[in-house]
Amino acid sequence: MRPKPFVVSFFTLLAVFFYGIAAMSFGERYTFFGYILVGSVHLLFAHGIWVGHETLVDLSAYIALLDLLFGLLWVMVGLSIPAITLTLLSALILFVLMDEEVRTELKMP
Repeated sequence: MRPKPFVVSFFTLLAVFFYGIAAMSFGERYTFFGYILVGSVHLLFAHGIWVGHETLVDLSAYIALLDLLFGLLWVMVGLSIPAITLTLLSALILFVLMDEEVRTELKMP
């Protein structure tokens, strides 16, 4: 399987995930806009990886690492299914993005 659809679908799925959390926290001012911002960043990375933007491909591993760290913090604060999902998905995609061959293939348009 080609890694590009897998990585793009991961970032798109996380964007939808964060937009969903934002929709659930619509009444809270800062939480709502924070989740919208995080979801938009993930959507930007999904688009950048799809078109093969080199800088965004290189930074995508760091975003996945941040997702993993925040997922682990979320699991420690309160064990929930969304926290476990975020942690496991982030760990999986970080493992994929650490391969240099995958990043080289993602940079191709």
